[in-house]
Amino acid sequence: MKSKFFLFGVFNLIVVICGITACSQQTNNNAPTQAMASATQTKLSDLGEGHAIYMRQCSQCHEAKLPETIPSKAWHVIVPGMAWNAGLSKEEEAKVHTYIIAASEYSKQQR
Repeated sequence: MKSKFFLFGVFNLIVVICGITACSQQTNNNAPTQAMASATQTKLSDLGEGHAIYMRQCSQCHEAKLPETIPSKAWHVIVPGMAWNAGLSKEEEAKVHTYIIAASEYSKQQR
């Protein structure tokens, strides 16, 4: 009986560790860098502000999608609706949109 609980505990620990690892990899993979700013001709500070809002607000309701997982052309439709749902100001919406488009374009350039 104890071995079943032990195995169950080990399994849960593995799931939690994998989830944390995936989350940290996602955050690091889409964090703005100077290379992204240069390649997309966007100020790093603007990308940083948009990224911070994106990670803080989007993850409250659902998993924050990596910008490259959705085509750049679709974000102009997605962002306004999600910004409205999240209660973002127009300024915050613009910052998030700038970040998402830059991250998406940079990801395409890196392939």
